[in-house]
Amino acid sequence: MIALAGLRPRPDFAGRWDVPLIPADVERAAYHAAADLTEPQAAELIKRTEQAAEAAGVAALRAAEASLPDNEITSVAVVVKAVSLPASTAQLLRSHAWMHAAEGVLYREAMLGAARQLGWTAHAVDSATLADLHQELAAVGRAAGRPWRRIDKDAAAAALQVLPDS
Repeated sequence: MIALAGLRPRPDFAGRWDVPLIPADVERAAYHAAADLTEPQAAELIKRTEQAAEAAGVAALRAAEASLPDNEITSVAVVVKAVSLPASTAQLLRSHAWMHAAEGVLYREAMLGAARQLGWTAHAVDSATLADLHQELAAVGRAAGRPWRRIDKDAAAAALQVLPDS
């Protein structure tokens, strides 16, 4: 997670956190693990994973908010990618590529759900729409320090899109 404050033209870096969404007692690759289960067992594992991921998202957002100087988060932006998945879990589990895509969707939806649960505005920002923000991202990256990874840049670009202009 990347937190920005201020206005879009001149954002202030407020913080960065790596967020583990799945507790150690829950299978990380839920769809991969579900492939070896019966359909009811697979559905139960995926449901538990979704719930655990959202609970971990709530905890991470609360911790981030508590560490910010003004203890205020007004909105959350999550980078998403357009994905078309089969409607049924049984169909989805037939394809390794669909399992990976579904896991990505699961974790993104968990963070959006966590933000909504806390009463904050949740923005799903399509990765294809991330603007070319080299100057702004470079300034945020200098303030954040190393490592300044692609995942950090994408999170900062999504946050920039929801900051007010004035």
